[in-house]
Amino acid sequence: MNIIKIGGILLSDFANYDKFKKFLGDFSRPAFVVISAIGKTTRLLQKAAYQAFENNYESAVETIHLIKELHLSIVNRIFGAENDVNTQLNNVFIEIQNLIKGISITRELNNKILDKILAKGEILSSIIVFNYLIKNNFPVSLLNANDYIITDNNFGSANPIIEETKKRLENLEIQNKIYLIAGFYGSTLNGATTTMGYESSNLTAALLASVFDVDSITIITDVDCIYSADPKLIQNPIPVERINSRTAKLLSKFGLKLIHNQMIDVIENKDIILKFTSLDNTLSTLVSNSVQDVSTPIICFNDNIESDITNLSLPIEKPKSFVAIANVNNALLMKITDFLGSRNLSFAMTYSNKSNFLLVFFSQQLASEISQQLHEIIVIN
Repeated sequence: MNIIKIGGILLSDFANYDKFKKFLGDFSRPAFVVISAIGKTTRLLQKAAYQAFENNYESAVETIHLIKELHLSIVNRIFGAENDVNTQLNNVFIEIQNLIKGISITRELNNKILDKILAKGEILSSIIVFNYLIKNNFPVSLLNANDYIITDNNFGSANPIIEETKKRLENLEIQNKIYLIAGFYGSTLNGATTTMGYESSNLTAALLASVFDVDSITIITDVDCIYSADPKLIQNPIPVERINSRTAKLLSKFGLKLIHNQMIDVIENKDIILKFTSLDNTLSTLVSNSVQDVSTPIICFNDNIESDITNLSLPIEKPKSFVAIANVNNALLMKITDFLGSRNLSFAMTYSNKSNFLLVFFSQQLASEISQQLHEIIVIN
């Protein structure tokens, strides 16, 4: 049994579908493949919902049209202009438009309604991938996440009900094929659609792995692996070969976007290895509670703290930004302290010697600039 999750950014590029086909061909079956929404679909669906709520229905319709164009352009390149997949997608878009129209009429929008809309993004991408795999002669079944991923009713950030999810999945008669399932969403025991928060497609993969007792989960992203800092934001990051799950959970809380912190909770007691890699599969990062952290510091930051993310008592009132650094030994701590002390900054630090984890809070939005400088000092040099 293999568990594979592919990121939505990859699915937004037509060229990646053939790469994905080759990638899947290297895995034995049965296998579960978890699908994310394509590109910026989730954010656009959210935008359309709020436009309708704010009595701007015409703009909401235009936003939905952008989503539709994105999906149909991919479908037409894969299947040609005349295809049945467009009809399947159009049926979903009719449902989206009806939901958006309902918001504009009732002027009611809550997390329950929003979850029903946002889940459509994963449904759309699942339809495309399902038909693509059929076209390429893969034995594949498409599962409805509402039937198998069961959560509480905390709409917008639902928590999976592990035992009920396990019971539903164990009722599957597993065959030698690929089982495709949308990530990110599930449903309550009463059948109401819920979403589980940012990057929760990874959580879906973890739930599957815990039920079927697999050794590892392969997570395909648009970057080669996890780096010493976000390669989209920081120059010259270094690949990180392995991260202990304890460290990964801390980093996920403070900005490591690839990992959902509940995902770590699910796999921790099962000793499951997370493998983060790309479609090229040239580099990878392994995350597990059985591996030792490498010595490379890993930096995350947030330049716009919107709420109090800690219960710490700090000398800074309402900090505006922070930098979080894992794998900080005493020598690096002194180097960081010396650097920050040489700058005319208002900051506060908290450090755990047990986990070698450092947090630096600033009274100004300086985290991006400071992170680049710290990365050069403690990682590159």
